[in-house]
Amino acid sequence: MAAGEMNADLRKEREGASFITHQLTNFIYGGEEKVRRRHYIESLAFNDPAYSHDEDPNFLSRDELYSFGLKDAVTTAQRIKELNIAEEDVDTYRIAALSWAEPGIALHWIAFTPTIFQQATDEQKEKWLKPAQELSIIGAYAQTELGHGTFVRGLETTSTYDPATQEFVINSPTLTSTKWWPGALGKTANHATVMAQLYTQGKCYGPHNFLVQLRSLEDHQPCPGVSLGDIGPTFGGNGNTNGFARFDHVRIPRENMLMKFARVEPDGSYIQPASSKLAYS
Repeated sequence: MAAGEMNADLRKEREGASFITHQLTNFIYGGEEKVRRRHYIESLAFNDPAYSHDEDPNFLSRDELYSFGLKDAVTTAQRIKELNIAEEDVDTYRIAALSWAEPGIALHWIAFTPTIFQQATDEQKEKWLKPAQELSIIGAYAQTELGHGTFVRGLETTSTYDPATQEFVINSPTLTSTKWWPGALGKTANHATVMAQLYTQGKCYGPHNFLVQLRSLEDHQPCPGVSLGDIGPTFGGNGNTNGFARFDHVRIPRENMLMKFARVEPDGSYIQPASSKLAYS
């Protein structure tokens, strides 16, 4: 089925609906003009031969899915610049362009970049957001652990503040604290927002986000103290290279804590957010 083409069974069901489908579409997306704009942006991707694939992704190997997905992701970043796609239309274009198969850096756009946008100060955005948007750095969102997934309070990875050097020490103290499953971590990401338990002045303040470099920007080898790799094939999304990571007392600057809502001062004092829920995105 070609990109943008509707499945025959889906079309039949929609035609048999008890309501007028295009009216519901207009309601969901904020009006007829916005839907028209959305269709136009999608057409820019659907009609671009660069995204045309004769291959059925269900019959491709994992390496082939990964390679095709990365190629399409790079093309998408280039097209967004060339076509001057407006910020509010970027997600619409990207979803249409990458509808053939999930690329290996999907979580870079879905979780890593939004976390910086939502949790970083203006100064931190100035440093990291533009490189992330331009794929100068590629990130993962490292929350899930071997022993803990959505139970965020139970995460075991620690980030301990050292006021003598004004650094955080990121550590995986147990086997179950191993970051496990984050997309792009297996092969692609060179940075990650790492969710870890914050310790300062002898007290734990719960999970917070820290930006950690994982791999060298020169040769893509793991940074000192970082052990990481690919967890292997999964049921679906095999171009995404889900991975694992462990940290052996990896030091990062104090400024690498995402501090829009909560922060640690140079002396180790903790400034709490208006609500503890703001520390999690």
